[in-house]
Amino acid sequence: MTNKELQEEIINDLKNDFPEIEIETENDNIIIRADTNTLWEIFEILYKGLDNVEFNMDKDKDSHIIIKT
Repeated sequence: MTNKELQEEIINDLKNDFPEIEIETENDNIIIRADTNTLWEIFEILYKGLDNVEFNMDKDKDSHIIIKT
C-alpha cells in the first residue's frame, strides 16, 4: 500500500466514524480538527494502533491531531 493510499484509507475511516471533523493533508501529515472531546476520542482510538500520532493543544491556536504517514 502506498503512502497516498494509506492516507486515503485513514481519512475515509475517520470521516465515516466522525463526519463532523475537518481533515487536511500537509506533506506526509494528516491534520484533524474538531472539538476537544471529539479529538480526545479520536486520539484514544488512534494511539492504540498508530505510532506517529500527536495531539496538539495550544492556548493561542486551535487544537488538532497530526498523523505522520
